[in-house]
Amino acid sequence: MLPRVMRLEAAISPAHQKVFDVLLSVAAESKLEATLRVAGGWVRDMLLGLHSNDIDIAIETHPNAEPVTGEAFAHHVSKYQLFHGDRSHKVSVIRSNPALSKHIETATLRVNEIPVEFCALRSDVYTDESRIPQVHPAAPLEDAQRRDFTINALFYNLHTGMVEDYTTGLEDLRLRIIRCPLEPRTTFTDDPLRLLRGVRFVGQLGALNFSLDELITNCVDDSLLDVLQLKVSRERIGKEFVKMMTAAHPERCIALLHDMHILQHILLASVVMRQAPGKKQLSSEVDRVDKLIDLYPDGSKRMETVMRLSSVGLPCLVNIGAAAELTEEQRVEVALFFLLIPFFRGATESIDETVRNVCVNGLKLPVASYDCVRRLIDAYNQLYEQSVTMDELAVGTLHPETVRKVFDALSTLNDTRVFSHALRVVLLAYMLIEESAHQLSGGTPQQVTKNFSAVWARLVQHPVLLGVFQLSLPVNGKSLQEVYGIPPKNVGATLLKMRLKLVLCPQMTPDDVAQWLREGAKI
Repeated sequence: MLPRVMRLEAAISPAHQKVFDVLLSVAAESKLEATLRVAGGWVRDMLLGLHSNDIDIAIETHPNAEPVTGEAFAHHVSKYQLFHGDRSHKVSVIRSNPALSKHIETATLRVNEIPVEFCALRSDVYTDESRIPQVHPAAPLEDAQRRDFTINALFYNLHTGMVEDYTTGLEDLRLRIIRCPLEPRTTFTDDPLRLLRGVRFVGQLGALNFSLDELITNCVDDSLLDVLQLKVSRERIGKEFVKMMTAAHPERCIALLHDMHILQHILLASVVMRQAPGKKQLSSEVDRVDKLIDLYPDGSKRMETVMRLSSVGLPCLVNIGAAAELTEEQRVEVALFFLLIPFFRGATESIDETVRNVCVNGLKLPVASYDCVRRLIDAYNQLYEQSVTMDELAVGTLHPETVRKVFDALSTLNDTRVFSHALRVVLLAYMLIEESAHQLSGGTPQQVTKNFSAVWARLVQHPVLLGVFQLSLPVNGKSLQEVYGIPPKNVGATLLKMRLKLVLCPQMTPDDVAQWLREGAKI
């Protein structure tokens, strides 16, 4: 089959063109009977006007010629660079590794300081038990058809300077559709991780209005979800979740995950590990998976709140200036807090184990991320238990009791594992769920942002409140013991009371604080 071809109109960067010139020179000087093509993401991004350093070279050995593997070609390139006086770089052979989604051996080498991956064209044959295929040499058509999506199945032929499309990649780029080269059910049964990758691409390319093909969303049923859990490790699921939540539009990923029931059945689930026989610690085997939606009689209603909160709240983070100040890890923590708070809002018993089972066992996030999410939930519930209202936060001068309520939430968030803008995130979720149900159901991020900004502006006007835990105290812990006779076990509590006193009475001088301590440090 002949491909559809078009000339690449986008200007190739001088650095990338230099890499391609080297590769063509190597093929010519080594008299290799092979065609070199750039495959996948680089071609897609160039056609979309995006920058990409993801250079994957697909090698097609000509008929009846000695097969050229990725490793063999990489060694030819390494020798060429050394001969021409360039820095010598080691060829790294990446073995087949399911945890890293590497299905076959590939070779990686830095060419002019740019990492390039080399691999021969191939076709994949899968079994029912694994998403790791048996691999066979192939022609470009077969290689394109075994790829996850048509927009990732495009080639750029280094010899002709033409883009080659053996599927419908060019048309799907124009239509902004993420579509499988083959029947989606077959594609995802073979390698269900691709389903999560498709969702992630929607989030990453969201600004360009890409969407999943309806054939993809419609093919997902309980049996395919079972295959996803059987073939894809929790580690890989967690890594894809992180990439989705750090994409440009995580709310679009969440909507798709919900529509295909991946969110309810796999991601928002308490994964309980089995007790190791005769030992205190848990084993690496899963004992059971408890879906959060099934743990509550009104689980479906709580899930509806999850979806409304994520669709309105996550875009608001950009508008209120919080998103730009968060690291990728913190953005994941915020998104997970938004996904979990409808289930744990107002909890009357300990939620620590369940939250940990979701974060650490289920999504394989760091323990520090679990600690952060748990504190965000705890701070929210402190506001909830004290019946804080947006009206009392938006008044000209905060009432002392309101100040105390906010202080308690800040105290919970005062931890090195919690990011500095945590209160803003907690209050946004609180306002949306407790105070602005009508905005959750019908409001826009712009409307919500306007209302929230008015509340936040009042808090910022308080001279001490938001920065109270960064405030240098006039008396330290050592002085409390030596000068004021405070027992060591009470020092921490007294320092906390001192901070609260300074918030309630920001005009206090160091002498006033000393007098307050001598009089018993009462609030």
